[in-house]
Amino acid sequence: MQRFSFVLIFVLVLITEVKATVNDNNDELSWTTAMGNARNTRRLIPSLATEFNGSTWTTIFNSSSQDTTVFGAGAGINGDLYLFVTDSRYGSADYMLCLTTNGDIRWKMYLESPPRMMNTAVSNIVSDQKNNLLYYTSTWADTGSFVSKICRVFYPQTHHPAQECVNTYKISSNFLAPLALSTKADLLITSVIENAPAAFNTTTFEMLWSDSETMGSDPSADYKADPFTGDIYWIGGDDVMGKMDSNGTRLFINDTNSGGNRDFALDSRRQIVVRAWQNMSDHDWPLIVSAWNVENTGLHERWQWKDDNNNTMNTDCTPPMLDAQNGITYFVNLPYAIALDTNTGNRRWQTEVVTKSDMDNLDLAAECTAFNEQSRVLYVFVKSTKAPFKLMLIAVHADTGKILRQMDVARTDSKIVKSFCPMLIGNEMIYISWLTGAYPDLVPLTITGVPQLS
Repeated sequence: MQRFSFVLIFVLVLITEVKATVNDNNDELSWTTAMGNARNTRRLIPSLATEFNGSTWTTIFNSSSQDTTVFGAGAGINGDLYLFVTDSRYGSADYMLCLTTNGDIRWKMYLESPPRMMNTAVSNIVSDQKNNLLYYTSTWADTGSFVSKICRVFYPQTHHPAQECVNTYKISSNFLAPLALSTKADLLITSVIENAPAAFNTTTFEMLWSDSETMGSDPSADYKADPFTGDIYWIGGDDVMGKMDSNGTRLFINDTNSGGNRDFALDSRRQIVVRAWQNMSDHDWPLIVSAWNVENTGLHERWQWKDDNNNTMNTDCTPPMLDAQNGITYFVNLPYAIALDTNTGNRRWQTEVVTKSDMDNLDLAAECTAFNEQSRVLYVFVKSTKAPFKLMLIAVHADTGKILRQMDVARTDSKIVKSFCPMLIGNEMIYISWLTGAYPDLVPLTITGVPQLS
């Protein structure tokens, strides 16, 4: 009897541990894939030690003109940063670069290129942390022809990576075509010729399906893969949201009736999509944040949030950031950072993160947010568009809205032509990057690594 009790207890403990492991893995997949691809600004969970020494560092690539490159950075299982760099004023990318969390160059790998062709396009870099692989697409052209490549990179965490590419004429030559990974179904999702959504097998690179009657993801946005179901979501340039299953079957194609950008956030647990937009039918064009239920074969609005009292003059808004564990939606509409209940749309808190005088004097704009669910810190990334140009990172407590810290990331006399959303690595550090200057002059790429709040 005692032996039976011991075995029963052991089995129960084992089941509990397995269940916890499954939940942890689902959480990790949600962090690394729910935003659609490696442009993910949510918290990444490396499975290996990052060896970050806690020091702030800055690296500048002065030899490249980056204004034609889509900056599609990815982070690896050890926290390394992967990015494209070019030495040409006219090409999009010459090689892929790997930086460690301490700012050291781990490796530099030239892209596989056809003879006598110039690189005209690269996608974002997708990091498959589950299998320790990287994926990207590239387009090459000469005066009369073009060819695209879909590629994977092996052993990116070592000093000797290897790449394997397959030529294809199906991938769009549009250099802004986003690339996304569905780990549930082992698919790469992108746009093909005529901007149609399509799926490729991650092993063979065979195109499994496409839908030529549907407009694919808007170039400024992403495909998003649900890590639990494998379903694919996106908003096209026609303002229509699409949902397909992993077999390419349309689940719904619905007009969102909302003007503005194509960014949205997906709460996979609650099957809710949240998006900020402007109501063009209202003469004031007010800022609205809406949530839609997407669990069935339709798009059904759940709630709308509209700020009628505080800030009607500023309609700029960061893409929503979701705390799926606690059901909270975060966004920034300067001068405020705002938290809403994802289920109801009710306001949790609202905090003034910059003053209205600074907004006017420095011409401040909120670029985006990044969120660490474990430390409960929301990072707000703010840019000044007046000289001297300035980048700021403001840390806000995610549960109370209390400002924890404000840090100047950069101050420069050169115009910051583009800044990229921070990438959080574990609980340790943050990658921040930006471009300065103007074409046809060199447009240096600056990358800095800073510690997160402990």
